[in-house]
Amino acid sequence: MVKTYNIGLDIGTNSIGWAVVDDQNHLMSIKGKYGYGVRLYDEGKTAEERRSFRTTRRRLKRRKWRLGLLREIFESQITPLDNTFFLRQKQSSLSSKDNRKLYPEMSLFNDRTDTDFYAQYPTIYHLRRDLMTKNKQFDIREIYLATHHIVKYRGHFLNESPVSSFKSSEIKLAENFETLNQIFSERFNESMFQLAVNDFDDLKALLLNDQQSASNRQKKA
Repeated sequence: MVKTYNIGLDIGTNSIGWAVVDDQNHLMSIKGKYGYGVRLYDEGKTAEERRSFRTTRRRLKRRKWRLGLLREIFESQITPLDNTFFLRQKQSSLSSKDNRKLYPEMSLFNDRTDTDFYAQYPTIYHLRRDLMTKNKQFDIREIYLATHHIVKYRGHFLNESPVSSFKSSEIKLAENFETLNQIFSERFNESMFQLAVNDFDDLKALLLNDQQSASNRQKKA
């Protein structure tokens, strides 16, 4: 086109309107048609939906990891008492008529029925309350079930308080490291693992350095 022309655009989230006009704002003819129109397209979407799927997969993976560790802690104490306890727990979601269920007549315990247990503890929270408030020797399997519920549905630890409300001066690395070393020596003495208890000032400065990424600080620590 040899004539002077102007193009006007109206850009929206899911459409673009356009018009071709001359210097007097009159529509110009292009190949026998007035030069104006609109193009429609799908509105842009964020990655929120895909991100939620990734978050769910990560959450379930971590839950499975936590419950695996919990079983390792209790297994040596429960297996001598009830060697099919964990198998029955794994198959508890199966119907009693399912041929894959090896112990259809039992579920939680091998020495009492589920009906008796639920009559005493209608919900898991009744059991958790008794474990916290009653001074008596509980069945190790009851302790496991309550702990399993806490570890599995741990809630969230999100704190809406601003970062400025946390005082970094209250970080007591020396005291906490000594406590951890005592735990390591008592429970994992065969590993001979101990945390270094010197250079706390340098370590504290490193951990509080917001100019470095968390991964870099972790590697240096």
